[in-house]
Amino acid sequence: MEQDLKEKKAQTAGLARLQKWCGVRDRTEQEARSKIKEIVSKMNEPPSASTAQDWEESWVESLLAEGYINDARCAESYTRVHLEHKRWGPLKIKAGLRARGVSSTVAEAALRTVPTGQWQDAADDLARRRAVELEANRDRVIRWLLQRGFPQPMVWTALDGLESDGES
Repeated sequence: MEQDLKEKKAQTAGLARLQKWCGVRDRTEQEARSKIKEIVSKMNEPPSASTAQDWEESWVESLLAEGYINDARCAESYTRVHLEHKRWGPLKIKAGLRARGVSSTVAEAALRTVPTGQWQDAADDLARRRAVELEANRDRVIRWLLQRGFPQPMVWTALDGLESDGES
């Protein structure tokens, strides 16, 4: 009886901790599962493996039902923030989403929420930032833009736009 009460209290405390953690920013299901394993391993009296697995499933179901974790919402948020603040291109953002455990279809849908023109504007802005280096280190600027996650056609368009601006 007392053991059941302790387990129930530990389970409730673990779920509350997860809810607080998920409330800080959008999280994916894979991130939540990883955090659950961390929380369970740090408990004073860790539950048995089967009990821990049951807790994980019930906590994930609860977090999904209450809207604490949502892969699609997380992917859209990640895409928007990394484009606006870090100026990453679609390829790098998609790789970041895959690393977070977001499926390809959800990642593609999140990337489609951004108009193509906005991706190109970001590439153009970054190219303008490095315009001074362009004449002496064109290859370096191209590699930099590619490492930022922009596809080759966008990089060429950005560089062509800079060169045509310089000629006018």
